[in-house]
Amino acid sequence: MINFKNTLIINYKKIFIPNTFSPNNDGLNDDWKIPALAAYPLAEIKVYNRYGQIVFYNKGYTTQWDGKFNGFKQPSGAYTYIVDIKNGLPLYSGMVIIIR
Repeated sequence: MINFKNTLIINYKKIFIPNTFSPNNDGLNDDWKIPALAAYPLAEIKVYNRYGQIVFYNKGYTTQWDGKFNGFKQPSGAYTYIVDIKNGLPLYSGMVIIIR
């Protein structure tokens, strides 16, 4: 018999991070969306270009990346991302590709 009386069970929402989007204003996949991050209000998202410059930063997932940096469209290519959901679990990292 198992006693769960004083056990804390935390159920984390699974996070799917898309690896491609196409910000070409056709209404399909125009933004890099990670909907599950809405469940993590402290989450931080950083996207870097190939020179190591941060081209997108967001805390709390209030904005989705539209493929622009300082109002300028970023070129097609691969960008590195790091997502920290701030719950003690390892960081999510990988590449996201812009297709124009």
